[in-house]
Amino acid sequence: MRVSEIILELNDLDQLLVAPHSRIPGKRMLNPDAEEVIIEEASAASSNDQVQLKIRLPNDETSRKDEISTAIHQHFSYRRKKSERQLKRVLRIGWRSLWISIGFLGLLVTLIPVLVKLLPDGGLSLTFREILIILGWVALWRPADFLLYEWRPFRREVKLFRKLEQCEVEVVTGRA
Repeated sequence: MRVSEIILELNDLDQLLVAPHSRIPGKRMLNPDAEEVIIEEASAASSNDQVQLKIRLPNDETSRKDEISTAIHQHFSYRRKKSERQLKRVLRIGWRSLWISIGFLGLLVTLIPVLVKLLPDGGLSLTFREILIILGWVALWRPADFLLYEWRPFRREVKLFRKLEQCEVEVVTGRA
C-alpha cells in the first residue's frame, strides 16, 4: 500500500490548533485553515493510499507532540462521526420520502379512473389525467435524488475522515 505524505510547515502551534470552546473542556480542535489544507491534500491522494501527516515546527514547540497527534485524531474522529450522522439522515429521509411518494403515486393512479368517469370525454379529462400522472412522477423525483446522489458526498467524507483519523502523525523540528 502506498503512503501519501502531507507536510505542514508551521511557525507556531496556533497555526494548527485552536483553543477549545468552554463546552468542550480539555480538547483542542484544528485551525480551519490547517484543516482545509489537510483535507485538500488527503483528498488529492489516491483512495487506496494511506496518509502520513508530517508537521514541521520550531524547536520550542515539539514538546507537545502527543497533544498534537491526539488533537488531530480527535478532530477527524469528530468529523467522521458527524458525516456518518449526515449520511444516515439523508438515507432515512430518502427512504421515508420514497415510501410517501409511492403511496401518493398509488393514490393518484387510483383516482385517475374515477376522475376520467366524472369528467366529460375530451380535452379536459385527458388534461387532468396527464396532470395527475406527471404529478405522481414528480413526487418521486426528490426521493430518487436523495437515494441516488445525495448520500455519496457524505460517504466519501466518512472514508476520508476515517483515513485522517487513523493517519500517522509525525512532528519534526526545523525546516526541510
